[in-house]
Amino acid sequence: MPTPHIVLVSGSLRPGSTSDRVAQWCARRCAERGATTSVLAGADIDFPAYRPGLAATHPPVAAYLDELRRCDGVVLVSPTYHATLSGLLKNALDYVNDIDGPLPYLEGRPIGCVAVGSGAQGAVSTLTTLRTISHALRAWPTPLAAAVTSAPAPLPPGASATSPDDERLVDIVGQVLWMARIRAAAHPSDTIRAAA
Repeated sequence: MPTPHIVLVSGSLRPGSTSDRVAQWCARRCAERGATTSVLAGADIDFPAYRPGLAATHPPVAAYLDELRRCDGVVLVSPTYHATLSGLLKNALDYVNDIDGPLPYLEGRPIGCVAVGSGAQGAVSTLTTLRTISHALRAWPTPLAAAVTSAPAPLPPGASATSPDDERLVDIVGQVLWMARIRAAAHPSDTIRAAA
């Protein structure tokens, strides 16, 4: 079975934010299960306002699109802010419109959607928006979703989840990886480039 490549994207510009730590935590769980990973923090996706074709002149946009083009699965982590999706993440996802090739957009890739915040209503709104965008980008038919209030504490390799937030994230990671392996098997040339 080919090695799946998972891209994790945090929608917060604050270095070391809860969203960044959640993305890193999920990346470690993916790596423990045999995947390669790439974590994009807010500073990595702080692009100019979306306009078609910017990848040709803006290397960070080109690198971001290349990561998404060759990945087998994605985990999006957004702060809930005021019951809305992170504007930073929304702008970055608009750029997915520029992915070309035989499988444009995020065709067939599973997406895990994680809302980070303490308010239940804000989490519901954020997850609804993330799932709607994921459908529009032609991701796996049912984007996976979870809400957490904080970043989990580091787990020793192989340790079990210790809190409800941990368990929700472990479930998301497990499901994204399961579906990503299916995609990796169907598109081995993408996976070979990702693992190189």
